[in-house]
Amino acid sequence: MANALHFRGERMRSTLPPLDTTFFEVVRARKIALSAPLRTYFQTVLGVDATTAALADRRMEQVFADVFYDFTERTVGGALDAYIDLVDLYLRVLRETTNWLCGDSRRGAPIGSLLAATADLSDDVSVITFNHDLVIENEIHRRARLRPRWCLDQGYGTLSGDLGLLIPTDKVPVFNVHSDGRCSHASPITLLKLHGSLNWNVRINSARPTANLLSGAIQRDLQLVNRRQLPTQREFYARRSTGRGRTRWMLWPVVVPPVYAKQALRGAIQKVWTDARSSLEQAERLVIFGYSLPAIDIEAEKMFERALARNTRLRWIDVINPAPAAAARWAGVGGRKALRWFPSVDAFIDAGGFE
Repeated sequence: MANALHFRGERMRSTLPPLDTTFFEVVRARKIALSAPLRTYFQTVLGVDATTAALADRRMEQVFADVFYDFTERTVGGALDAYIDLVDLYLRVLRETTNWLCGDSRRGAPIGSLLAATADLSDDVSVITFNHDLVIENEIHRRARLRPRWCLDQGYGTLSGDLGLLIPTDKVPVFNVHSDGRCSHASPITLLKLHGSLNWNVRINSARPTANLLSGAIQRDLQLVNRRQLPTQREFYARRSTGRGRTRWMLWPVVVPPVYAKQALRGAIQKVWTDARSSLEQAERLVIFGYSLPAIDIEAEKMFERALARNTRLRWIDVINPAPAAAARWAGVGGRKALRWFPSVDAFIDAGGFE
């Protein structure tokens, strides 16, 4: 959102990434029609008029909580299809509202400025994020001095070894990969995406995932799609050029949507959480940008709390957030560690935040 507002401000609501309170406003602004299973669910289960206008004041996380509950309890007919379509809608909106931020012309925005300033200071940078989009990857890729320190198939920490690389057959912008020989990880930038990523996928045999896959009851090999921007729909297949057997699959993104039982869904990416905890325990500097640690993220809160308690190197925590209440929230998690608050990235850098 910080990057989007840097370029377009509030005047183009339909192009801004959604927040919890604005998700259905964005759906309405983009004129996205709700699927039949979702309309039926809203009308028969929630008693809500199934129009995007009527849903505009609904919080995204509350809707997810309702649909996810009925999907997991399996006592409401049609809940599985409604949940699949809600996740699909969520991912579509994320793609459509963040793809435009990934172009090479989008320079000078807060995320890139903070990354560049951090990398200038340190030979070992870990970026921990709960976002699913590819904005951070593109901020690294478009900077010549950062690009050699990160590549797509070696830049996601320990999980990188589990990701099978899929190269698109059509001519689209892609990230550097390790075999290109253009990266050295002696001074690494590591990107740890705790809730998964739009370019991490599993293969599925039909157009729709099964209930067992969605609930985390079964795990499948992870596939990494090398595209700098992703199709708004699940349009691409994995292909095999040689050998026998199946030659194409639909791909389903490995993301943890905004539901209350996140821990059960993150089994396939548990290594990311382990890496993040280790990074937090060893960090000499910690800058929290934008993330306000919502109460629903209990697992995240405890990870930060426990890791920071074990960290003996960290002298203080920097919080960059326009809301002072976010700094107060982090003060409670950081224990006895000092805390500094800045309303923006520019304010942080201008005040010599890394000095």
